[in-house]
Amino acid sequence: MLDNQITSPLISFDEQKYLELNPDVASAVIKGEFLSGLYHYLSYGYYENRNGGMIKIDKKLQHLLDSTKDITLPPSHLRIRVHSEDISTYKSIGKAVAFDIHFAIEAYGVDLAKDSRILDFGCGCGRVISWLSYLYEGSRFYGTDIDKEAISWCRNNISEIGDFLVNENSPPFIYPDDYFSCIYSISVFTHLPEDMQFEWLKELHRVTKKNGLLMLSIHGEQLFPDSYHKAKKQFIENGFFYSIDQGTDGLPDFYQTTFHTEGYIKSEWSKFFKVVDIIKNGVANHQDLVICRKI
Repeated sequence: MLDNQITSPLISFDEQKYLELNPDVASAVIKGEFLSGLYHYLSYGYYENRNGGMIKIDKKLQHLLDSTKDITLPPSHLRIRVHSEDISTYKSIGKAVAFDIHFAIEAYGVDLAKDSRILDFGCGCGRVISWLSYLYEGSRFYGTDIDKEAISWCRNNISEIGDFLVNENSPPFIYPDDYFSCIYSISVFTHLPEDMQFEWLKELHRVTKKNGLLMLSIHGEQLFPDSYHKAKKQFIENGFFYSIDQGTDGLPDFYQTTFHTEGYIKSEWSKFFKVVDIIKNGVANHQDLVICRKI
């Protein structure tokens, strides 16, 4: 995603025109209240019949926009653990990430026929899978996470979406080889130490079908904090940096903050998958989205 826009051949949207015709939205984007004009349109503008909207839209997205479906909300402490306690923010970011995953699935050509299996690795309390399942109603969804409380909530409240299980800190999964056509993982590889990262890449390779698509988010170079100036040289040289801080309440101590360079991803992750693309700021205009394929 570049310049606050989702890039996809499936939609036609003029960001500049939309913001010019809707100055209140432009102001909100500047203030950081919305990720972009496009995200505003998908969440609100479409229903408000705002000027400057889409000219072309794909059928799955049209189906979701035209439906009255909403998601079941987890308790506030689980929302905080994955993003924000604020209900509106929790919903809008979850939906935005689902849009990003949807556009990547469609743009990079994975065949999700009926009963295709899709895995959300690190699903938390269902922030993304709750929306994405509406876009791929014929597929079978699975969600895993190390957070036992979040998985218990998913099983008790959104079991109709898919099968949820707790995965251990390290592999293996319980799934057989070549099981999933599509896997996405948001804000997991952004928190793992290097050795654990490689363990999970190897395991994801095992459970992915040949030609299967993987979409994994990372903290790219643009997100490396200026305050880490002493570590910047090490990060650039190694391509990987694991920052140890206070961690996240309710999650293991190893769950810290990790950063990757593009060069590192292309060099190291290509040992497990074909790295098809790295979409800068491709997850809710923040994290980078690494597009991989099992060959």
